[in-house]
Amino acid sequence: MSGPAPLYLVQGNPMQTMALRLNPDHGPSDSIPHELQKYYSPDVWVARQRAVMTKGGRYLKPRFDIAFAVFMFIGALALPIAIYYVALHALPNKEKVFQEANGRVLVEDDRFWEARAISGASLIGFLLLGWGPFFFWKAQGKRQVNQMLQRFRAEDAAMAGPNATIPEWTMNMPSMGSKALHVMITYPRPPMMTAFQVGVQLPPYIVNQPVDPNGARYYQQYAPPAGAPPGRRTSTGSAGSIPLYGSHNEKIPDYSGPTSNAYMPRDEKDGFDDIRV
Repeated sequence: MSGPAPLYLVQGNPMQTMALRLNPDHGPSDSIPHELQKYYSPDVWVARQRAVMTKGGRYLKPRFDIAFAVFMFIGALALPIAIYYVALHALPNKEKVFQEANGRVLVEDDRFWEARAISGASLIGFLLLGWGPFFFWKAQGKRQVNQMLQRFRAEDAAMAGPNATIPEWTMNMPSMGSKALHVMITYPRPPMMTAFQVGVQLPPYIVNQPVDPNGARYYQQYAPPAGAPPGRRTSTGSAGSIPLYGSHNEKIPDYSGPTSNAYMPRDEKDGFDDIRV
């Protein structure tokens, strides 16, 4: 006795994320992705993109970003060297002379180490004073845009209802030298269609009857006769109401073998007609 049929379940993340790239120079796109068409109308979709581009585009300065990066690179190389020599000449002379037992004289001067420490500290301070405000400016743009997107989400939740799940928009921090904003849209994953899941919602072309009224006659010729056990193969080549292929329906000609001249060498004059001269 065979056991019960196995149960196949499809499990996955209930939320799905879509990456949206918005370029303020090109303007908003009016084509809504298929997964988000039930949440937004074309006017709302364009208005959301335009709002993100208007507020987030203030923090996209690719030329300024490149010029600032070049300035910071040159400064990180030149400033520590200049500070080292300035500090080396500005520090007081602290030479200490030692004479060993064998008569060798050693001179110890701490100014070099102190100048190197000052040079390293100046490099760290230069990087913090330069890149700190720059990334704070970028993070400020991300925070302002995300606060605006949270207000949009609150409006969508108020219109959709208390228990409805709606997409959530979040913007990444504007990248250095980038010309576009990167927005992540997290929305509920649509139900996956699979024939192995019990109680799955089948596509409409399988559930509904044929649109053509004459289409039902095609399946009547494969219907089993009255009283036939279910699943038994009938003479029409079907099992139940599903048409199956039958080998007896195929017409295979008898094997006649090769012709008499199949293995003879071809005549070089073959294909030419004899003409009487």
